[in-house]
Amino acid sequence: MIRLCFAALAILFAVASCTSSGTGGAPRISAAETDDILTRQLDAVNAVRQGEGLTPLRYSAELNAAAETHARDMSVQGRAWHFGSDLTSPRERAFRAGYQAELVGENIAEGTDSDLAVLRSWLDFKDTREIIMDPAGRGFGFGWYEEPATGKIWWVQLVGK
Repeated sequence: MIRLCFAALAILFAVASCTSSGTGGAPRISAAETDDILTRQLDAVNAVRQGEGLTPLRYSAELNAAAETHARDMSVQGRAWHFGSDLTSPRERAFRAGYQAELVGENIAEGTDSDLAVLRSWLDFKDTREIIMDPAGRGFGFGWYEEPATGKIWWVQLVGK
């Protein structure tokens, strides 16, 4: 079963490498792809969690809104960090977006990698992997903001209880 989950994840990673490129070779997220990113991300996370016998995460509109807002805010700030420009924490932003349960954690990234390449890097590091694989995890939100001029993408993943 674990091999099957990792095989499915490998296929998802291969598909992610097929993104289109904009000026300067930076990947561009097409309008058609935008609708698929959240589903693809949640499916990939749940495939990895299933391989470890963990409960799948469920999409949370509130966590998603908090993630999208923070991705844009990181772009404005010009740095990937866990504090908003108003110095709010991930928990405060999730609560402000209407998420009432506790937050497991937030994973962030910046660059021009695809969403699944970013997920792969999060899974490779102990701290970010622990957020994704937390047995108490129930809710999931994923947001991004792509800078129009450069193609740089700011990624935010939230996992809640």
